[in-house]
Parts: sequence; structure tokens; C-alpha cells
Amino acid sequence: MLARQREFDLRRATTFDWSLPFSESDSRSLLHNVLALAGEVGELANLAKKYDRGDFDYHHLMELVPGELADILIYVLKLAYQGDIDLQQAFLDKIAQNEDRFPAAGVADTQSDTP
Repeated sequence: MLARQREFDLRRATTFDWSLPFSESDSRSLLHNVLALAGEVGELANLAKKYDRGDFDYHHLMELVPGELADILIYVLKLAYQGDIDLQQAFLDKIAQNEDRFPAAGVADTQSDTP
């Protein structure tokens, strides 16, 4: 997914500078994409709010949620490749930290080879 997003952005790099890598000396694309990510999360939250107040039913909500999740994922992927962040390793590191922070409560270890 990351490679596909990068390729998509590279084909548009002459038009949009928000696809450039970011660094300490030039953080414009970092700021732009973080704000865009926040906006997309806000759109998902707005859908949840409208569902909660009864503007539409669950079926309609679930028609809209995948598109908003995809928009969120796009900005996460952009931030990862533009910041040279190994997103898979960051995820694995965070899961390991969360194993310590949130101990299992009587749930069987699904990773174990023992019955």
C-alpha cells in the first residue's frame, strides 16, 4: 500500500509539493498532511455523530465508513513514507509496548503452539 501511495503521489509531484519528504529544515508537507489527517478523522467522527443522533441508519453508516477509513489510511501512509518511517516496525514496536501496558485478562494466548 505504501509503495502504491508513493507512486500515486510521485505522478502528481509537479503539481503538489505536499508529496515531498519532510525534514527539520522543511516541514511543510508534514504539517499539511497532519492537518489533512486530522480533517479526515474529523469526517469519520462526524459520520458517527450523525448516526448517533439518528440522521441515518447503520447500513448507510457502514456504506460511508470504508471511504473515510481509506482517506485516513492514505494520510498515514503519506506521513510514513515522507518521513522515512518504517510503519510496519513502528506498529510491531507499539504492539509490544501495549502488551506490557495492557496485560491480557484471562484470554488465551493465540500465538502459543501449546493447546
